[in-house]
Amino acid sequence: MVLRLDPTDIRSFEPSGTKPQKLHFCILGGGFGGLYTALALHERLKRYPTPCRITLVEPHSRFTFTPLLYELLTQELGPQEVAPTYSQLLAQTSISVQKDWVESISLPHRRVYLRHGEPLTYDYLVVALGSRQRTFATPGVKSHALPFSNLEDARKLEQRLTVLEQSPLPLIRLAVVGGGPSGVELACKLADRLGHRGQVHLLDRRAALLRTYPVLVQRAALKALRSRQITLHLDAAVDAVEAHQIRYHQRGQQQILAADLVLWAVGTSPHHWPSVHGVPATDRGQCLVSPTLQLPDHPEVFVLGDMAAMPWAKRGYAPLTAQAAVQAAPIVAHNLWAAIANRPLKPFTYHHLGTMLTLGQNSAVVCGFGLTLTGWLGSLVRRWAYWFRMPTWRHRWRVLSRALRGSALRGSKGFR
Repeated sequence: MVLRLDPTDIRSFEPSGTKPQKLHFCILGGGFGGLYTALALHERLKRYPTPCRITLVEPHSRFTFTPLLYELLTQELGPQEVAPTYSQLLAQTSISVQKDWVESISLPHRRVYLRHGEPLTYDYLVVALGSRQRTFATPGVKSHALPFSNLEDARKLEQRLTVLEQSPLPLIRLAVVGGGPSGVELACKLADRLGHRGQVHLLDRRAALLRTYPVLVQRAALKALRSRQITLHLDAAVDAVEAHQIRYHQRGQQQILAADLVLWAVGTSPHHWPSVHGVPATDRGQCLVSPTLQLPDHPEVFVLGDMAAMPWAKRGYAPLTAQAAVQAAPIVAHNLWAAIANRPLKPFTYHHLGTMLTLGQNSAVVCGFGLTLTGWLGSLVRRWAYWFRMPTWRHRWRVLSRALRGSALRGSKGFR
């Protein structure tokens, strides 16, 4: 059920108490939802006569363009292109960054409590803390498996791969757990990087890979996996990850798979609401929001991205993807501006624009608008599509100029 709120009712948006000298917009989370909202809101407020300030709370110093994170493994792109710093992205804006973790939110007092810094008081709040890696409480995952969701994960994986590549091992055995898009993309990139020296296994607890994706995408992925001789283990539920092996059961039989390195790519789940009192949520843990992406009982608070049950006419709620968060960001920015400018708010609905997966070095599948492109052409279209979705024009031109010089294909020699 999607909760309703009259988008023309702006009376409840007036900040309580004495009006501050500057309205304070506090945005929690510097991922696709939070960063893109901050940038869009900054542009909106340039034309607003009353002084305002925007604070972005984010514990990391770099924004990670996660769909292109896999290109680091094959050095098709470098760290500066995939993960620019917030200081670079926000250099020409008035947005201030508070590098800290969010501990809790007091909705009645309009206050955000941080792990290290002083509490922040807000007039309007945007919550976009994203998702966290799922482990299913599997023994040994935290000790013996590596996640792959940000630049720090990529650095750790690069270090482990370098050690294995420099070792006397004749064959490097890798296991990727998770048959969703992240697992498939990881397996293909790792297979291309290691070549004949690598033996890559892909495990999934379900009977099919990419089961929610179009059939043409599934076929392209299976073709890419088979051409790279990646071994599939379907209906394989992992029981434990140990130092050099994985224990799993498959069709009632206990199995052991030897592995020099295990990658955990089983997907994500939304971050819980950071408060002991919580807010109404779905069974999946996503906040119930109005069509304008507000908390119904607190219309000064907007929630978007993975944490919110954002409307999708076809399936109820939007998927937990960067595509959904990027679409929601300008709507939230508009509605924040509309709240203080006495204008109508806009409802949000998700529009699926297609599917793109990398399937190895300079290879991808792109499916959308009745077309399916694979191979190098799919890779080219995917790269350009993501180039247009990068957060700022300055960063786009930086990436493009490096590509034109050929450095994007060579990548960076290591992580700096």
